[in-house]
Order: sequence, then C-alpha cells, then structure tokens
Amino acid sequence: MDEEPVVVGEDERAWEALGDEEASDSVLFKTLISGGLTRSEALTAGVAKVPPGAALSRHRHRQAEVYLVLAGAGSVRVGDGVRSVRAVSAVFVPGGALHSCENTGASELRLAYVLAADSFEDVEYVFED
Repeated sequence: MDEEPVVVGEDERAWEALGDEEASDSVLFKTLISGGLTRSEALTAGVAKVPPGAALSRHRHRQAEVYLVLAGAGSVRVGDGVRSVRAVSAVFVPGGALHSCENTGASELRLAYVLAADSFEDVEYVFED
C-alpha cells in the first residue's frame, strides 16, 4: 500500500464551469483529488467559487457530500431546509438529497467540497431545472 500523501495545490488545476464559463455569474470549480487525476480511495475533493448573487442550482447525486465554507456568506438548501453559512461553516449533504448553494454576500463565496466517490467522473449531477 502506498502511504505517501497526495498533495495538490489549487494553482495546479484550471477552473472549470458548471454552466456558461463566460457568464459573470458562473460557478467555477477545481477538482484537486480524484481518481484519474491522483490516487484516491473513495473520496474526491476540490474547491469552488460562487460570485455574488450567483447560485449552484438545485441538484442531486447519489454520493454524500460535505461543503466547508472557506470565505464569504451564503445559504445552503438541503431538501426543504435552508441554512445560512459563512466562513468556516461545514455542511453535510446526504447522498440523493436535493440541494443548492447561493452566494448571499457582497464578496465571492469560496467552498471546499468532498464527495464520497472514487473520482469526479463517477458523480452524475441531476439538476432540477
């Protein structure tokens, strides 16, 4: 078993868009640890940024997920519940739960995400819209 840690800096990956990358309200993300990119054992991790007024639309995927708010303020909806979040809030989203995240602040909302998946490609996003 390889016991060397996997260390990936944010600057080692390019931003990707969930939607129109040219739009000013696009949610951008970088997957840092994921099978196919790095060694991974049942976890995929990355960072996302949500501009003021923008949101990651309501969606679901079968894998459980955790958000760790790094900066900014927002609201997270899981099922019918809505909770305010701010830097260093953590959110657990059960697998299969309908959820979304909105930036309600004046500055960029930054999140770290961890999915219970070997790779990001294993996660099938099903959007409500």
